[in-house]
Amino acid sequence: MTQHRALPSHRSRTGAVSRLVLLLACVACMSATVSAQQVSGQDIWNAADIRNLMRDYMLANGKPAPKDKDIWPLDDRLRLAACGETPEIAPRSSRSSSYTIRCKGPTQWTYTVSVEHDTAGPARALTVSAPQSQPKPAAPPPAMMQTAGLNNNSMIARDMFTAIVPRVDLTAGTILTADMLEERQMPQSPGATAFKTVQEAVGLRLTTSVGPTSILNTRNVAKAPSVLKGETVTLKAGGSNFEILMPGRAEADGYEGDLISVRNIKTGAKLVGKLGPGGIVQLK
Repeated sequence: MTQHRALPSHRSRTGAVSRLVLLLACVACMSATVSAQQVSGQDIWNAADIRNLMRDYMLANGKPAPKDKDIWPLDDRLRLAACGETPEIAPRSSRSSSYTIRCKGPTQWTYTVSVEHDTAGPARALTVSAPQSQPKPAAPPPAMMQTAGLNNNSMIARDMFTAIVPRVDLTAGTILTADMLEERQMPQSPGATAFKTVQEAVGLRLTTSVGPTSILNTRNVAKAPSVLKGETVTLKAGGSNFEILMPGRAEADGYEGDLISVRNIKTGAKLVGKLGPGGIVQLK
């Protein structure tokens, strides 16, 4: 009889313990869900955030906002650490539709995208132009004659030479564009290595920092790489009957024909390939 009376009490305690364990499990699950939502909402940026950044940047530079499909390569599974402040966005060069997005913190990262149908050309991080109210003077010929008076009865002729100088201070690594440079007349020859026209220097990259008092010559510039480190490239792999194309990122500067290190954006795998025209890297 005693054993039968204790049985209900034992079952009651067992049921209470089971309910308590279930309640604790539910609370832990809800806490994990809330934590995950906080990370997703506050600490992580995705492809939509990158697209919104580029749209705001293009509008701020007087250009139409691109559509989602025109901002690439972007995978909807992309996850990046959220920036503490607005990232820095800059075009790769005046001839490219590629833009580099740099986050300075709390977690630093760099991401490069291209904007299709950018018919007006990319915005420039540095633009120097003449005031609109003043007409731009015509460029003088490479050499001209200027007279200098010695006295009231005699005159001599002096040769004037053309030199190419920066309009503002430029740092090493800058890829030169026409609006960064100007022609300047001087009475002394700038030397055999000096550029004679602006177009000769456009598209080259500075190897040293220069300023408005510097005469631009072949010693302080070099040919700009076909692809810059961090720029998005197209990875190509396959055999005789098939090929696979996928987005990648250059791990170093490279010229056409170079073997460069790249990284598969989707998998993160580091690879090596030969750089070809159009930023296509043929994987080894």
